Amino acid sequence: MGMGNGPVIEMRRISKSFPGVRALDSVDFTVHGNEIVGLVGENGAGKSTLMKILIGLYRQDSGELVIRNETIDLLDPKTAVNLGVGMVFQEGSLLPNLTVAENLFLRHERSFRKNGFLSQKKMNEEAGRQLEKTGMKIDPGMFVRDIPAAERQMIEITRLLWLSRISGVDNPVLILDEPTTVLVSDEIERLFGIMRELKTDSSIIFISHRLEEVLEISDRIVIFKDGRNVEELKADGAEIHKVEQSMVGRELAEDHYKESEQKEPMENVCLEVRGLEKEGSFEPVSFKLKKGEILSLVGVLGSGKEEVCRCIAGISRADRGHIEVTGKRVKISTPKDAIKAGIGYIPIDRRDEGLALQMDVCSNITLVTLHSMISCGLINLGRERDEAMHWVRQLNIKTPSLKTQCMSLSGGNQQKIVLSKWLAGNVNVLLLDHPTRGIDVGAKEEIYKRIRVLAAEGLAIIVMSDTLEEDIGLSNRMIVMRDGRITREIYCPSDGKPKPVDIITYMV
Repeated sequence: MGMGNGPVIEMRRISKSFPGVRALDSVDFTVHGNEIVGLVGENGAGKSTLMKILIGLYRQDSGELVIRNETIDLLDPKTAVNLGVGMVFQEGSLLPNLTVAENLFLRHERSFRKNGFLSQKKMNEEAGRQLEKTGMKIDPGMFVRDIPAAERQMIEITRLLWLSRISGVDNPVLILDEPTTVLVSDEIERLFGIMRELKTDSSIIFISHRLEEVLEISDRIVIFKDGRNVEELKADGAEIHKVEQSMVGRELAEDHYKESEQKEPMENVCLEVRGLEKEGSFEPVSFKLKKGEILSLVGVLGSGKEEVCRCIAGISRADRGHIEVTGKRVKISTPKDAIKAGIGYIPIDRRDEGLALQMDVCSNITLVTLHSMISCGLINLGRERDEAMHWVRQLNIKTPSLKTQCMSLSGGNQQKIVLSKWLAGNVNVLLLDHPTRGIDVGAKEEIYKRIRVLAAEGLAIIVMSDTLEEDIGLSNRMIVMRDGRITREIYCPSDGKPKPVDIITYMV
């Protein structure tokens, strides 16, 4: 039984400050029964802070929180769950070394006791029933570490729904934070199908940077900017361009990918790939990359482009073929070999592979260059600090200090730190695997600008993007792959960019 369309949650005049930052400035936010609210805004606009107050992780400095017509004074995560408010975090919160069933019923095992012992059978049966409700056919006895990211997300949603059911709440509220960044298109469709079903007896707050998805799935969109909700509109009939404009607070340039700053590459070849082959992944691949050139590798998932990149970066090993950097043949079997050869790699998953999240900003930026700052066995801390400061200024990284832990920064700033680590390391070739995934429209523009500056300075760049538009907009040239082989090479001069539709034919 739902709550109809009355408000389930009302947040009124909520303000919250952290040292040096006013995160929320008198925000009003309402969620009605049986609706999907899209919450959008740039990184640092205050969306996460507001949600953390709603699930009891933070306390507001002022303002009032009303859940199901009841004013809540002291909210902690346990109370929030009992009131039927739960969140699936971007980073995920499942324990990889437990089974699916153990994760689902964590801290609620009491109801599965039999003669004083925990009945695994009873637990697995109940887990199976709950998973079915979210459309999942999966063995509850499997370890979470062996399960793909998309499935993990659905397990978290299943857990939240089960918790709100056992607390007997009408119309639970689920907060999904960037749930689609780990999913491919058919998984996104499945998630959306489930979200539409869930809407019959719950409400959903959907946070995403992918505006086309927000418009597709939401009933209503709330736009955040600088700690305030600046606009609210019905999703039906809303235009992406207008939403972006409200988020950024300025007219987004036509020149979104900084095409006007695109330069012709220099003559010298920086990287040459000759007959590179990996059985089961891609057939022999050959191409050259010039200094100052931006080359996009394009293809659907499984086309082989990711594996080609991973072989150049030393993460995978090719079976045959070789690589030359600035005319010298290099043997690349490990990431260390690639770094030595002057090849930097920014992975798609910056949280797990690109950053040491527990370390501070300074240590992350100087990670690759630290060996050059050691004299008499000691690190020259002053030099390390100066080097880090230089890149913080260069890339306009927003951080309270060099000592701030990387995990507490926004996605866009984390991405800039990964970028600065390689720039400090003085690489000749940079591989960018989905460089703007999970970062907002304003931070994207800064990353595009930075890519242009690097190319103009002579860095050779290979990029694989989230969208064809981004690939076309950024690159001087595209190599299209399908089923492990190159099907087409397409030039993309700044004044004669191809259309996505011209390229798709070579991809599928």
